[in-house]
Amino acid sequence: MESLLQKLKDKGVLTVADKLVHFIEESQDAELFHIDIYSLAAKFGADKKVLLELFIRGLHEGIFRMEWEYHCPFCGGIAEESLSIHEASGSNFCELCNVNFVNKLDDNIEVFFSIHPEVRAIPASFKDEYSKTVAKRVMNDKLFAWQTPAAIRGVDIVQNPLYRELMGNEVLLPDQSLELMKSTVLFTDIKGSTRMYTELGDSAAFHLVREHFKILFDVIKSFNGIPVKTIGDAVMGVFANQTEAVRASLEAQLQLTNFYKDKSGNEKIEVKIGLHTGPTIVVTLNGRLDYFGSTVNMASRIQSVAAPNEVVLSEILFENSENERIISAYAKAVKREKYNFKGMDGEYVVYHIDI
Repeated sequence: MESLLQKLKDKGVLTVADKLVHFIEESQDAELFHIDIYSLAAKFGADKKVLLELFIRGLHEGIFRMEWEYHCPFCGGIAEESLSIHEASGSNFCELCNVNFVNKLDDNIEVFFSIHPEVRAIPASFKDEYSKTVAKRVMNDKLFAWQTPAAIRGVDIVQNPLYRELMGNEVLLPDQSLELMKSTVLFTDIKGSTRMYTELGDSAAFHLVREHFKILFDVIKSFNGIPVKTIGDAVMGVFANQTEAVRASLEAQLQLTNFYKDKSGNEKIEVKIGLHTGPTIVVTLNGRLDYFGSTVNMASRIQSVAAPNEVVLSEILFENSENERIISAYAKAVKREKYNFKGMDGEYVVYHIDI
C-alpha cells in the first residue's frame, strides 16, 4: 500500500488516494466486491477518469483484482468470465438463448474491480449471490440490464493509456481477437523524412523524430487516445470517441506547427495527419494489443493524400455536427476533395483542413 501511496503522492493526487485508502480500510466486504468506481468518484468529489486510473495503479500494485465478464448481447446474462483479457475469446455461447455471439469491447464486455484476496479475503458467497441474481433476472425478466452509467466496459480499460502503459503484458492469445464497434484511427507521417536523414545524419534526424513523437503521444493521450505504435516515422493512434480524436488531430497539428515555426529549414518537421472512423478488431501483434481492419486501412489511405501541416478527415467524421463545431475553431480553410484509393472500391470524399 505504501508503494502505491508514494507513487500517487508524486503525481499530485494524494487527496483522492487518501479517500480511497480510507474506503478500503473502513468498508464492509460487500463494498469491496465489484466496487462501484463511478459512484465512489461522485462521493469523493473526484473526476471519474482520475479515480479509474487510481484503481488501475492499484491493480498493478496488487491491491485490486480485475474481472472480465462477457455478456450475451440478447439477454445480458453472463456467458463467460475471466480474470484477464488473456483468457478472452472472440466469441462465446449463451446457454440460455442458445446462440453464439461475437465479443465486442464497446458492446458486451464489462469489467469489475474488487479488492485483491491477498489484501482482504472476500467470502465466496458474494460471488455466488451475484451470479444467482443475474440468472434470476434473466429468467424472470428475460433481460439483465447491465449497461448502466456505473458500468465499466472493456473499451474503457483497453483504451486507457495508463492501463496500456502499466499492464502492457495483458494481451489476447495469438489466435483470438475482440471487436470494437466504434473507433477512430489517426495516422501521421513526416514530409520529406528521407531527405532529413540524408542532410542531418541518422542520429540528429532521429532526435528530431523522437521529439515530434513526444508531442504527438502527449496530445493523443490528453484526449483519451492510445498511441498504438510507430511505423518508421509515422504514428498510429486510436480513440474510442471520434470527437476527441478530431480535437486531438487539430490540436496536435497546431502544437507541431507552433513548435517548429522558428526552426531552421532542415530542422523543421512538417506532419501530415489523416483520420477515419468505424469498426476495428483488436489483436495481439509483437506482444502488444494492436488494431486492424478496413477502418485502419482507410485511415492510412486518407493520411496519404494530406499535405504538410494539414488534417484530412473522412466524410463521416466531417459531417458530425459536433466535429464541425470543433473544426471551425481551428480551421483557416477547408477543402472538399474526392479520391479513388488504392485497394478500395469506389470514390471517397474527404476534407482537407488547413490549420
